Order: sequence, then structure tokens, then C-alpha cells
Amino acid sequence: MNPKPPASTVAEIAEDPRSGMLLIPAHDPEYSHGVGLWDDARDVYRAFVRGSAVEGWEKGVLRAKVAGRSRKQMVLPVVVQLVPRPDNDHNPGAISVAAPVSMGGTDHERHMGYMYERQLVSLGAPLRTLAAVAERPVGCHALVEVDQADIDIEDEDDDEDEDDGGVLVVGVRQAYSLSSLRLRLPWWEDLQRMVIAYARTVRPELILPFVGHWTSYGEGAHAELLRRTGDKEFAVTLRARNGKLRAWYEDLELSVLVPSGRDFFDRTLRRVEELGGTAVARAEEHRGSLKVFVEDSSPPTIAGHGLA
Repeated sequence: MNPKPPASTVAEIAEDPRSGMLLIPAHDPEYSHGVGLWDDARDVYRAFVRGSAVEGWEKGVLRAKVAGRSRKQMVLPVVVQLVPRPDNDHNPGAISVAAPVSMGGTDHERHMGYMYERQLVSLGAPLRTLAAVAERPVGCHALVEVDQADIDIEDEDDDEDEDDGGVLVVGVRQAYSLSSLRLRLPWWEDLQRMVIAYARTVRPELILPFVGHWTSYGEGAHAELLRRTGDKEFAVTLRARNGKLRAWYEDLELSVLVPSGRDFFDRTLRRVEELGGTAVARAEEHRGSLKVFVEDSSPPTIAGHGLA
């Protein structure tokens, strides 16, 4: 098993006045994630790269180890916006990578590509949750890979061309090809912890939807729910009473989520009790069962005479 990478150097999500976004802390470049750049958004990416390579940009170029490279790579630090795209027909959980707000236009107009689905398995839920609770656009640190380009910098037209998919930019003494984009997102456990900490400050009553678990409906509850709403996703109120956790839709009790000591709802019961007995969660109708989303999928451990 691969060892866990070192944690991010900054441990909190914070507003960034320069970019106008809520910015996720940067992780080590070695563990950065590639982005599937969209062919139809090539002009947007070119404009983003050229806007990042402003006067004196070469001084900001770093040399860092990145995945897939045998030796240290030149990279230009940038920031990008992360935009959930439930309108994506292929994957409603998709997350778009867009140029930052400072570039102007809507986030769809600034769209450059998508996170790969293999990354969404662990990072998708906390990123979508952060975007849902944040009061401003969500962004992260990223890197544009930089390579030297073998062109004549005296040729005024060369800087408008592309070189092997990269955007050609002329520096003070050298021409460069700025190509792939990589996201410096934290390790998924660190990201989840950061999102919980941030969300507690703006929506303390909310159970964050990181992982879903199924439960059966109470007698007659399913039919009544379908009569009231055709929505596949909806908010439920969780109420903790006498060691039991119940899910309600408005005044309709949908299910009793009975913790068993090995059940996935144990930690959620405790969290709702900490909130005074009531909290809000996200749920789905899923093939005749109720799917309730919770923050922690692991049962609490036993320590001494009680739960840890």
C-alpha cells in the first residue's frame, strides 16, 4: 500500500481577496491531479494561460516533482475555480475546472475542462459539499506545466502558435510551451476534515453528504412520500430521541435509523445529539429504499467502558 502523502501546509479553507474565491489549501505538487482539458474550451484555456503569464511571470516559475515526470518539472503556480456540474449528461457528479472569477464572465463561459472521474470517487463529495455551503465561488491552487520551446523569439508571430498542444509564450530570453494543468488538492481525508471545519462555521445544523447508506421505509411512508414529491433528492430532518435516530420529510416520519453498535448511523446519532437533537441531511429515493447521506461511514470504536 502506498504511504499517505504529507498533509497540506495550510490547514484551513479561507477567502482569498485576490482571486475573489474561497480557496482550498495547496498540497505538494508531487501529488497533484491532472485535468481533462476540453477541446471546445481551448480558446478559454489559451486566454487563461496568457493571462497568467503576465510581465515578470518567469520569476514565479518553480521546479517541482510531479507525477509522470522522471525529473523535476518547471511549473507556473495559478488558481482555478471548481464548479459542480449537475447538468452534465454523462455524470451529474462532474466537477468543472474553470478559469478564476477575475477573468470575467460566468463559470460556464470560463470552463476549461473536468476533473477525472477516478478523482471524484474520493474528492467529489467534499468538493460538491463545499460549493453548496460556500457563499462565494470555490477555488484551488493549480500548476501549469512549463517546457522550453525551440523557436526563434525574434519571430513576432510565433507567440500566437501552439506547440504540441501547449500555448507558446515568449519570455525575456526564451520561448516556453505552457501545457498541462494540474490541481494541488489535499489528500482526501484532509480535504474532508477541512470542509467539515468550514461548514461548521456557516451551516452548523447540517449533516454533510459525504457517503450514503440505505435504510427501509416505515410502513406507508414510501407511498406517502411519492404522493408529496417527485424529487429524487430532498432534505430530511434527523431527530435523535431515546437512543434512536429518525428521518422525517416535513411532518412525515420516513424511517427509524437504529444504531446497532456496528451500524453506519452511530456517529450521525451522536452528532445530532450534539446539535441538540435535530439536524438536516440530504437523502434520496433509491429503488424503493431511502438513502441517507452522512459524514462518517465508520462505526465508533470501543475505548474503555464507552465509545471513543
